[in-house]
Amino acid sequence: MASGVTRIPDTSFLMRLGSRLLHHRGLLATFISTFCFASQSILVKLLKDDVPVIELVCLRYSIQGFCTVVYGTWSGMQIRIQSKREAMLLVMRISTGLVAASLFYYAVFNTSVGMVVTITFGAPVFVGIFAWIIIKEPFLWRDILLVVLNLSGIVLITQPPFLSRSESLGTANEFTPVAVIAAVLSMLFTALTFISISLLGRVNCSVSKMVFYYSICGSVFPAIIGLAIQNWVVPPCGKARYFVIVIGILNFMHQFLISYGLTTSKKSYFVSIVNSNQVPVTIILEIFILHEIPNWISLLGVGLVTGSALGVVFREGALIKTQSKNVDQYKDGQIQEDEDENEEIRLQNMPDESSNNGR
Repeated sequence: MASGVTRIPDTSFLMRLGSRLLHHRGLLATFISTFCFASQSILVKLLKDDVPVIELVCLRYSIQGFCTVVYGTWSGMQIRIQSKREAMLLVMRISTGLVAASLFYYAVFNTSVGMVVTITFGAPVFVGIFAWIIIKEPFLWRDILLVVLNLSGIVLITQPPFLSRSESLGTANEFTPVAVIAAVLSMLFTALTFISISLLGRVNCSVSKMVFYYSICGSVFPAIIGLAIQNWVVPPCGKARYFVIVIGILNFMHQFLISYGLTTSKKSYFVSIVNSNQVPVTIILEIFILHEIPNWISLLGVGLVTGSALGVVFREGALIKTQSKNVDQYKDGQIQEDEDENEEIRLQNMPDESSNNGR
């Protein structure tokens, strides 16, 4: 027999889930950006015989800049630079990002892809060190363990030639010391790019403004190089042009999400470690789209990189709990201090009240 009482659905689980996603919104945005970057990497691989690399980079940044203008117009973006410090940080972000990308491409063209990826994705180590020196972020032994776990996974995935004769992420090119130096410098400039974005977030620079200036400069620099080498071609009609447009849109989403992640996350190197999931996500997409099956060592590396990302989520959750506990203790201390002060004032006024009653 029906009781006639309407049962109210329990929304506590959804509220807790929403609260946790809100607390980890920076890492979540970074994780989504890895899918955008991996997807555009697959499309670039499909266009390698149709569009030159320099032209593709220029078109990618141009479309990214157009998307930024459209979004900025809709959201009311202010492109005016507010302070000298913000201008210096924007110049730092643009220069380090462009130099890191250029050195990465040079290293890839002159040595093995596995070695370059292994070196450049060692950036979380230097992000943690630079953040400790420049931003004064703590870099504890637990954080070092997560970085080591992440780097171990990257090494197993890429299987660089100095550890393995085979290579899972590209063809074996001739080893050149200059290319290795370029890869190392690319890693260092990538770490500085992460730090500059974090600092821009501290001066309240909007994410759309960062992406806008980076897109404008990023489209001009490859255009100058392309004109110098005279290698411009019109992309073929059909899927090639659509792929170029999709690559630009995905790159805009990647830049926007990772910039948002760096400006909202608790620590810069947390974002750097989660960003390393670009490699396993790319491998997963290669399995389903390009039907390239990696070996079991690469799959083990995917597990290690994913495990390090989960460790970062737990570390940030612990930091959030610690900070909220400290805030509660501070509030309780303030309340107790106010109560003690009121009690002291009341005790000081007691003699005056008794003398008035005597009169």
